[in-house]
Amino acid sequence: MRGKFLWVVVVALLAAGGTLQGEVGKDAGDDVLKKIQGTWKFVSQEMDGKPRPKEELSKQTITFDGDKWTVRRDGKVVQAGTHKFDPAKKPPQVDAVVTEGEDKGFTMLGVYELTADTLKVCFDPKGKERPADFVSKAGRMTAVVEREKK
Repeated sequence: MRGKFLWVVVVALLAAGGTLQGEVGKDAGDDVLKKIQGTWKFVSQEMDGKPRPKEELSKQTITFDGDKWTVRRDGKVVQAGTHKFDPAKKPPQVDAVVTEGEDKGFTMLGVYELTADTLKVCFDPKGKERPADFVSKAGRMTAVVEREKK
């Protein structure tokens, strides 16, 4: 459960910068990828409508490097993968494939909202049905991350 929770957050964050089919979509997705590069800290995270304790969130980060993402807790890799973003959809969509850690090989379907240095995501961790909103409830993972200040 903890791994899925992290994976969903990572996928959501990655959703802010993926690629689309076709040159126009690819350019738009690439632009999102450029905007999210670097390390982000978790501000909030909920799984099945239940919030993750703040003391756990303070130990967790997600790093975006190209189309790859890595979630770390206490400096150790918890999950990693790749993502694709489609900013042309309403709301913008993200697909995150877990390539390392818990749920390896699983694809999460999500939506995202990127504003300045804040990324908000909502995923179906089981990859069955893409959310259409950011409501925290059973069968969903939501997260908000902020870019780490240098």
